[in-house]
Amino acid sequence: MFGRRRSLSGRKERSVKPILLFFVILVIAVPLIWLFFVRMEGTAPIVEFESEPFFIGSSSTDLTVTIKDSRSGIRKVWMGIIAGDREVEVLQQNFPSGGFFVGGKEKSVRVTAQISPEELGLADGKAVLKIEARDYSLRHWGKGNPGSLEKEIEIDTTPPSIRMVSRAHNIAQGGAGLVIYRLAETCPKSGVMVGEEFYPGYGGYFSDPTIHLAFFAMDYRADKTTRITITAQDAAGNQSSATIAAHILPKTFRKDSINLSDSFLSHKMPDFERFFPELAKGEPLELFLAVNQELRDKDDAAVAAITTQTEKNILWEGPFLRLPGSADRAQFADSRTYYYGGKIVDHQHHMGIDLASTTHAQIPAANHGKVVFAGDQGIYGNTVIIDHGFGLMSLYSHMSHIEVAVGDSVQKGHIIGRTGATGMAGGDHLHYTTLVHHTFTNPIEWWDPAWIKNNITSKIEEVGP
Repeated sequence: MFGRRRSLSGRKERSVKPILLFFVILVIAVPLIWLFFVRMEGTAPIVEFESEPFFIGSSSTDLTVTIKDSRSGIRKVWMGIIAGDREVEVLQQNFPSGGFFVGGKEKSVRVTAQISPEELGLADGKAVLKIEARDYSLRHWGKGNPGSLEKEIEIDTTPPSIRMVSRAHNIAQGGAGLVIYRLAETCPKSGVMVGEEFYPGYGGYFSDPTIHLAFFAMDYRADKTTRITITAQDAAGNQSSATIAAHILPKTFRKDSINLSDSFLSHKMPDFERFFPELAKGEPLELFLAVNQELRDKDDAAVAAITTQTEKNILWEGPFLRLPGSADRAQFADSRTYYYGGKIVDHQHHMGIDLASTTHAQIPAANHGKVVFAGDQGIYGNTVIIDHGFGLMSLYSHMSHIEVAVGDSVQKGHIIGRTGATGMAGGDHLHYTTLVHHTFTNPIEWWDPAWIKNNITSKIEEVGP
């Protein structure tokens, strides 16, 4: 009996030992497996440029990179520039750990370095931009997985050279002008600054790709002290400018008084209630002032935005046409004072010429071009805008009927619609004006063949094809 008990006890001991051994191995193996697959993972951090750098200019350049490591987290980032046999450190940044079991706290970071060639002692020429990142993996003897990115760049701190090609530059207040200039290098942005207003220049019109032209305008409110310069910015962000020796011609604009009648307000204001529904049940004068001020500004801004849709070519030829058999009813930049009940209620400027002919007279396109707008434009009513290239536009408003559509190519004299009294017009007429990019200009210049020759075409012909 006693021998049998010892036999049963021995069996139990032998069966317990493998189980204990299994649990011991499991306790040791699981952390080792976790350590190998989790803390010793081999996925490198991903390094990406936010925008591809190609050039570093004279002014400080902000270079931003994003680093991602979803597993072990980011340990550190290093950025440097290799130029010849020199390696210059630009940035080094360390990121916190969340502890042995967690790894790095940051799984995705965005770092920005300011690079100034002058401060770093870097000369113009080719260089290599290098970014290195390491994570909190225990690989590589605890140093982490390395991720890197290299990009060949060019250090260019020399401003672009500008040389004037066209000579005489006469421009009137409210008028237009043309300048032709040469750039010594390709510049993504160049043009004319008139005060604080920028008018883009274009290359590619002449056979010599270094020669550019820019149509520009002078606001009717500017004066002879307004500075006019050519400005250029190269691919590295270096900027330069050259003063244009322009002769500014002062102009005197008319003053006009407009008496608002109850008949006009009751007839016209219902058309504009859709723009200001909160004023629909109020006084007509209150609605008129909102239309004449707020809606006018919005419409002018909308027209200015449309002028960005311009062809990089000269589409027009010769003097522009005016409405046949028409008489002037208002001039460009007339200073208008509005009266109601004998009191002054508003002041505005009239940015075109009002031409009156017969009722519903046919309107010819002033010159060759492409229709970039055809539809209702608030205070201007039914409106057509024709692009004549390089930012030169003609605008036709208050039309009763439009006979063209956006995208249509029109020839000089092509009938685009008929005169009317839509918008804020008090009677049948054509509101006609020209724009150079975003600026309204006096259209009488473009009706004058002598002005066109002296200020535009002769300059182009001197340069040649």
